[in-house]
Amino acid sequence: MPNNIRIDYYTGTGGSELIARLLAEKLKISNVNVAVHRIRRDEIPNTDDLNVDYYILIFPVHSFNAPKPVYEWVEHLSGKGCKTAVISVSGAGNIVTNSASRNKTVNLLKKSNFNVIVEKMLRMPNNWMNVPNEKKCMRILSKIPQKIDQISQVVLAERRSKDIVFWIDYLFSAIGEVEKKATRKFGNGIEVTDECTGCGLCAKNCCSSNIQMEKQTSLDTPIRPKFGNQCDMCLGCIYNCPQKALLPTVWAFQVDRKGYDLRAMISSIFSEAQFTNACK
Repeated sequence: MPNNIRIDYYTGTGGSELIARLLAEKLKISNVNVAVHRIRRDEIPNTDDLNVDYYILIFPVHSFNAPKPVYEWVEHLSGKGCKTAVISVSGAGNIVTNSASRNKTVNLLKKSNFNVIVEKMLRMPNNWMNVPNEKKCMRILSKIPQKIDQISQVVLAERRSKDIVFWIDYLFSAIGEVEKKATRKFGNGIEVTDECTGCGLCAKNCCSSNIQMEKQTSLDTPIRPKFGNQCDMCLGCIYNCPQKALLPTVWAFQVDRKGYDLRAMISSIFSEAQFTNACK
């Protein structure tokens, strides 16, 4: 059983973070030291020797693959043969189109001398185009405690476990990498409305480090977020804005007008304490 585990996760709207936190709490019950860290482009290390027994990487599926900052993050790590689990998260689960979403990340980890023995997919409510209704969200979320328990057992036993990969998905993965090059247009096309209060939450939470708050040139000039050219289209800034002041103008059809609030979904089904306790 590993003694020291590190969990790195990339998150936009909270699904990967929830899984990372719940998995960490589950592992800690077995008296394992667990460190949890969020992946941000502006924190990519020059070289990071993890010095842990086990490494877990969690990320949402973007264009049939991992988000680009995940690649950049992994390329700067040094595994030294560390046993590793790679967990992808999507609204559809491990179906055709998504099953090879871990492939490039796994290859990069192996190149950095990680021993990848676990490759799994977890399902969270979809945040792309059509957010599920409450009943469907309930079905999806209610299965997560059992999935977390299964993964924790695999990790603690240091067993090998890999979800099936459909051969055609390697083609989807290749196509997705081309598609991701166009996501910067999405970020450049986000309109900031007058409802913006300049709170800076979008810039603070942007894992791609693509948002900067403009400086005031005078007392009459409001502080506004400014979007760069590194958007990964995680949708976090739009869905998490407390004033709903960010509107997409490019590929707007991919954003659900109802919004996406994972914490509200969980609280509408059961309390956060109940959800966390279910994973113990």
